[in-house]
Amino acid sequence: MSTAAKRGASRVAEKKAAPKDGAPKRKRGEGQRYKYVELSKASLTQAEAQHFYAVVIDATFPYKTNQDRYICSLKIVDPSLYLKSQKGTGDASDYATLVLYAKRFEDLPIIHRIGDIIRVHRATLRLYNGQRQFNANIFYNSSWALFSTDKKSALQEIGGQDAGSDLVPFAFSGKHYTFEKTEAPLVQNIRKWAQQYFTQYNVISSDMFAPLNKAQTQKGDFDVVAKILQVFELDEYTNELKLKDQSGATFFTLALKLKFPHLRAGDAVRIRSATYDETSVQKKVILLSHYSNIMTFISPSKLAKEVKAKVTDDRSVEKAALKQDVSLSAVVLTEIDKKHANLPVHSLQDLFHNIDNDKEISGKDTLRTQFFVSKIEPSDVKEWVKAYDRKTKKATSLKGAAAAKGGENIFQVQFLAKDASTQLNSNTYRILLYTHEGLGAGFFGAVKPDNLYKNNEARKKLEEYAEVLTKFNSYVDAVVERRNGFYFIKDTKIIF
Repeated sequence: MSTAAKRGASRVAEKKAAPKDGAPKRKRGEGQRYKYVELSKASLTQAEAQHFYAVVIDATFPYKTNQDRYICSLKIVDPSLYLKSQKGTGDASDYATLVLYAKRFEDLPIIHRIGDIIRVHRATLRLYNGQRQFNANIFYNSSWALFSTDKKSALQEIGGQDAGSDLVPFAFSGKHYTFEKTEAPLVQNIRKWAQQYFTQYNVISSDMFAPLNKAQTQKGDFDVVAKILQVFELDEYTNELKLKDQSGATFFTLALKLKFPHLRAGDAVRIRSATYDETSVQKKVILLSHYSNIMTFISPSKLAKEVKAKVTDDRSVEKAALKQDVSLSAVVLTEIDKKHANLPVHSLQDLFHNIDNDKEISGKDTLRTQFFVSKIEPSDVKEWVKAYDRKTKKATSLKGAAAAKGGENIFQVQFLAKDASTQLNSNTYRILLYTHEGLGAGFFGAVKPDNLYKNNEARKKLEEYAEVLTKFNSYVDAVVERRNGFYFIKDTKIIF
């Protein structure tokens, strides 16, 4: 056999023997397959493969380059970089860069949360602008795995399955991943360090983002740290986020549901790579690019806790919009009880047409939805309150002699609703505000169910609510309970 043939046969044999992640196969009794290195101690010999664990403090969304490759750029830290820093303040001088390359989008990590852990196999290292830059070619032989620093990953917290073990990656490249017993202490130690690091320091220092009140003066892309005050379903594919930061400025941005499924009202977020929209007139808007990312923070984050505590919503933008004859800005008129804050929003299409087929909502009685009101029944506001007899379970009008029958006063109102998912069909959907069993009793706030034929003050206030509820671009965010195929509003109240 020729030398070339022998070499070819040898390569085929090596390929067959290698496990899925491309690492050489070990013999029984051999030690650890990978030798993990601290970021500050990684060799600067570019050809030498590096394996490491690190904590992610920033990341772009994976995007396509002009060379038909996909790329994802991350900022990463570990205890060695922190100790090496002269100041040791957890600021921008303490990180290294990790750039991952792939031929397919799905081969790159999507970072939803700052503070999670990434493991990388077979990266090379070089100095770029005086900073350490690790490069990993996923299309060649590099690999990655993501581990959650919190008990659950960002997606698991919104309804996904728990991984079942804190040593199991919640995402990884390829079809399989490897994990040695000797790696367990590495994961546990860096997780503990990350929790302490984010508890003690802001990590994302002030020079790593721009305050929103200076957004208009920024040239090109800039980063933001803000609180999500509201997540509004603009259409079937897009959410509109209402953002406010510690500068006091309020902005809006559009976020694709498929790209950012983990975002919830009340979250503190870091937005990577935004631009100021100079064309928006009625409200301030920042625009996102294909490589822009929106990330939440791990639960111990000092910065996230500060942003959540200090940023509050005065709803001045919505109040101004309601005063306009025709508002181009969507106004959500209601808020739900905090205990339901993590409920995902489901469309009317899901509630009325897919309830039995959708595994996510099938069998659930308490759901959350958003809709606009096309009509309210009864049309006469005075008939919104009825007398309810608990023995006969009948509701009667309070008009004239009927008021003398007694009984408990209740709201009995039907909202004829539509949303983005049902806008093109001819159906309207009834969402009920029936308070005979206590559901929805606080919907109208201080206005209690009283005889509206006699209580003119309450009637006038409810007439104002009727007008604003049916106003163009006004929406209701509601928690509903499903009973016998009907949806009853509960734990929801008007805030304007």
